Amino acid sequence: MKLSFITDETLMDLRTNYDSYKEHYYTKDNVWFDNYFREEDRVVESKIDFEMPEFNYHEDYAFSDRENVKVIYDALKHLTVSQATQEKLWSGLAHLQFRDFTYYRLKSELQDKKDQRINTAIFFKNGNKRSLFVHILARLWWVGYMTYDESNTSNPYWLTDFFTEKDFSARCIVFFSSNFTSNRNITRGILKSIIKLEKRGIQIKRDHFVQANKYLNVVGGAMILDMLSTDEVENMIDQYLAKYYSLEVEV
Repeated sequence: MKLSFITDETLMDLRTNYDSYKEHYYTKDNVWFDNYFREEDRVVESKIDFEMPEFNYHEDYAFSDRENVKVIYDALKHLTVSQATQEKLWSGLAHLQFRDFTYYRLKSELQDKKDQRINTAIFFKNGNKRSLFVHILARLWWVGYMTYDESNTSNPYWLTDFFTEKDFSARCIVFFSSNFTSNRNITRGILKSIIKLEKRGIQIKRDHFVQANKYLNVVGGAMILDMLSTDEVENMIDQYLAKYYSLEVEV
């Protein structure tokens, strides 16, 4: 199967004329959507092959989000970063090949006609970077990309499992809003450090992610963090969080 994008003109039309089209979203009007996208120059088929992912449709999003990070990243792991930052890709998938997932993930928002959330879920309405972690499809791929650990051959998704174990939507925004967490080494170093706290019996809260980001924001003014390895970041965060939370540093 080839990956489909919507054209720039289609994206602009859907975004700007949402109010005119919104009843079709509320009613999941596949006939209207199919006819709309059959019009000339609405869709572009790329040369990118992929296998249709089998999404998890569990009623508990806390469970399905975790599984769907793996499902979509496995299916689209070969996307380049440049491709994965394009709104016309993710909005296209939300309207075309992954439309059923859109209906599933926005079930209550569509029923309640929550237009603001519907818009941020299927379009990039929060700025380019933040939108990657707000859009219902883009955030699955990006969390997979940022947390996938190929060095762990028995379970490359072990960091993903930790990150998605609870509070998924909020964690995405809080953790990945920092410029530093665009770097996979930094992301993995932070997560590995926080996992160690959890293994010590400490209940992990949003503040642990916030403090780690704040610390790197401060030290980032004095050193080039992008040059650091995952182990170096992990050690720095170990030291800082131990000091901040008055914990003994493990040797």
